[in-house]
Amino acid sequence: MGSSVTGLADVERDGASTRSVQMDPAPRRAPGGDILRGRTEEMTTALRMLRATARRGHEQILIITGEPGTGKSMLARAITTEAGALRFRTGTANADAIGQLSPGAPLLLAMRHGAHPLLSGDELRELVSLVDEPLLLLEAAGNRLEAATGAGPVLLLLDDLERADQLTRFLLRTLPFRLASFPIVWLLVGRTAQDSALNDLSALSGSRAGQVTIERLDLQPLPTEAILDIARDRLGAPPSAAAAELLTRVDGSPFLAVQVIDSLADTRDRDDETPAPSASKPAPVPRQVAQALHRTLLDLSPRTVDMIQVLAVLSQPTTPRDIRDLTGLSPVETAAALDEAIGAGLLAWQSGGIAFRHRLVREAVYTDLTESARRALHRRCAAQLAAAGAESSLVAVHAREGIEPGETQCATTVMQSAVDLAAATPQAAGELALTAFRALRPTDPAYLALGEQCVRVLGLVQRCDDAVAVGDLVLAHLDDGESVGRIELVLARALWLAGRWESAAARCASTLARPDLTPASRVRLTALQALVEGRLRGAGAMRPQAEAALADAQRLDDHEAHVTALHALAEISRNGADHVGSLSYFRQLRAESQPVFFAQEIMALQHLDRYHDAEALLKQAWSESFGHPASVLPALLYAQIWQDYNLGRLDEAEAGARTLVTLARELGSRMCELEAASIVGMVALHRGRLDDARKELALDGNGPTPADEDHAPPLLLTRGWLTAAAGEPAAAIRLVSPLVRSAHAERDAWPWKPGWLPILARIGVADDDAVFLEEVQSLAETGAARNPGVASFEGIAAHIQGMAGRDGDLLRHAVDVLATGPRPLLLAGAREDLGNHLLGERQRADGITQLDQAWETYRQCGAVGPMLRVQQALRKAGVRRAGWVAAEPGTAVGWAALTEAERTVARLIGTGTPTNKSPPS
Repeated sequence: MGSSVTGLADVERDGASTRSVQMDPAPRRAPGGDILRGRTEEMTTALRMLRATARRGHEQILIITGEPGTGKSMLARAITTEAGALRFRTGTANADAIGQLSPGAPLLLAMRHGAHPLLSGDELRELVSLVDEPLLLLEAAGNRLEAATGAGPVLLLLDDLERADQLTRFLLRTLPFRLASFPIVWLLVGRTAQDSALNDLSALSGSRAGQVTIERLDLQPLPTEAILDIARDRLGAPPSAAAAELLTRVDGSPFLAVQVIDSLADTRDRDDETPAPSASKPAPVPRQVAQALHRTLLDLSPRTVDMIQVLAVLSQPTTPRDIRDLTGLSPVETAAALDEAIGAGLLAWQSGGIAFRHRLVREAVYTDLTESARRALHRRCAAQLAAAGAESSLVAVHAREGIEPGETQCATTVMQSAVDLAAATPQAAGELALTAFRALRPTDPAYLALGEQCVRVLGLVQRCDDAVAVGDLVLAHLDDGESVGRIELVLARALWLAGRWESAAARCASTLARPDLTPASRVRLTALQALVEGRLRGAGAMRPQAEAALADAQRLDDHEAHVTALHALAEISRNGADHVGSLSYFRQLRAESQPVFFAQEIMALQHLDRYHDAEALLKQAWSESFGHPASVLPALLYAQIWQDYNLGRLDEAEAGARTLVTLARELGSRMCELEAASIVGMVALHRGRLDDARKELALDGNGPTPADEDHAPPLLLTRGWLTAAAGEPAAAIRLVSPLVRSAHAERDAWPWKPGWLPILARIGVADDDAVFLEEVQSLAETGAARNPGVASFEGIAAHIQGMAGRDGDLLRHAVDVLATGPRPLLLAGAREDLGNHLLGERQRADGITQLDQAWETYRQCGAVGPMLRVQQALRKAGVRRAGWVAAEPGTAVGWAALTEAERTVARLIGTGTPTNKSPPS
């Protein structure tokens, strides 16, 4: 091999290996340290962190960022080598384009690769099977890592994280804090990017970040002295004055410096490994590298060149058998071509099979292909992978790159991947669906079917505008009522899921006006219209239509219409405070093999104070969660959060709600995010932490919008509660009064979720607003009347009546009733109000007893805010107690001290084991 070619060994991209290729646990350093020149400070920081972890056994995160060519990967590998010398078990992997469609691949492969892998092959397969269920994967991966640390400290190197998929980002935001007390060093490498997993972690501040040491090394260009030292190392002598002047113009880039130095070298380049740029779209290949590659390819046989081009497009390690299938070569021809390519220094045997020795070489081959040749090879790879039964996401990588207008088979493949990935990676699924649809022509036989699938996917991943645009385009080519009805139904459902109820209702109405709808389409749309209009016109107005739709669905024996009508009646009953009826409908839905409604059934039991039954079903649900679609898990987690919150397990409710906020953002579910953020804010208010509540309700600067508050009443109610807690009850009443006045329209179930009305009543008392208090009291009486025998509803009605009328007998009745129910915070609130009333009536002993009992309940729940309020009342009565909390709640309360609670959220999801310290998930 000539000197012009061997230089390729020294200009490997800034990333250590292709996806799923095991890196050498002790990579060689170039003579004189090469790329590590000028990195003494960074190595010192890394060694300090390694020794601290080895000595004290606590987790640390080291983030290395920098522009392409700054030597990030070489530095990371040097650190990995030092970790091996300190008896760390190491694992390494890279994120790449395929990883975007293979969720979690970088982390899982890092755990599998290395001199002493953290996972066996069977364990890796077990984790891969959970990628569509992020919470379960989080738990399982955490358990594996925790177990691995039993044999000593662990270092995980994940490179090229600017290209990490959403699941990997979710795991990296969560796992390090779950495993904070274990000896793990997370070595995370990537470009400086505005939106990346690295900045997700770097931006963390406050309570969570305090659990783990996070260091960030942002590699800067090397000083000129270091560049000249590299030249001296590689050339064996100081560079000439002319060469030194040229090197000053590389602006401190080690990669460019090596290119210049190698161009000056008069001998064969050494087999060094100097990183080159890495990015989702690689930088142009350096001219001298491309020229060297051209010269090398000219010396190879045509069949070897063809093989190399195919492998460049495949972009992953492969086997000789796969090469034969992709190229059509015989076994003998394949072996000969491989020998020739390996001998030329282009390919090498890696742990994952045959791969390019350096990724820069692969990029050079790929870039050299014409656009048409590149697309044709991608289609060839897609067809072969599909025939071999590869995962649809891997097939889609190539089908997407090879797709051209009129390529119906590619479009079908890509669309199927979009359907498969909608729950796990919604952003990627939406892009795939649009890519597939845009490749179709209206004359294609698959146009209607794939267009409908595209609308479904876009609706599920909350890309409603795109769904409407695609749907309207498909509708423009349709004339028959059956096809129009089917597309309009999908569009209306997408609008419903996005909370755009007015638009959904309008589409239902306009489509139902068509005379050519089939009976099945008409009843489906009628049922969906009842569901949507229930949110706009109220439960009472739409119940007759929903009941008629159910009867028609049964007459037609139409399953889809039957399920939609049951869903409408379940929501209408719940919004109308008929929780017995709601439970019945949700149970029928679950019997119709609709697992997503399992969570709704559990919450209906909660509304009826049947928390023991709800606990049993939650345990069953989590134990069977492996069989549920990924989309079911957020709903189950939501039901679990309310179980914990209502039973006074505030730590667990907050931990679960924070997990749900993260998961909702990953899945693109705005409504779910709003509800979960509201619960985090509510817990903060129970703890008396107003600033924390205010921060949570700001949604990380992403809202809320007026539309958010229209469609998520808990968000507005929590804001009102916060405003009153800040000493402005009149402002709070102005904020929530429109919502309270409209509650009798029964468009939402918030008044019938026991807990809000006592809070609103206390705000009304604080402002002495009789009109507002009367409205709240009326809602409480309606809830009690429609749910007879349910302690929470009956007790709340008596409680609010007692507050409004300053009636001690009613307050005592409320305490007696709520004492028979399951909800400790409701009981504590009633005891507090009764105690204060009794003190005012000079019944000091009884009043103090009630307040003491309220204080103890608040203490058990961690509700520091009400504890302080009760302490103040007792102090005014001349009472002092040992064990009272300080006037300012300490940092040890709640999430700031919840490393264990955060850890148990995912762990118990998989086991279904109830505990007083964690959700019985």
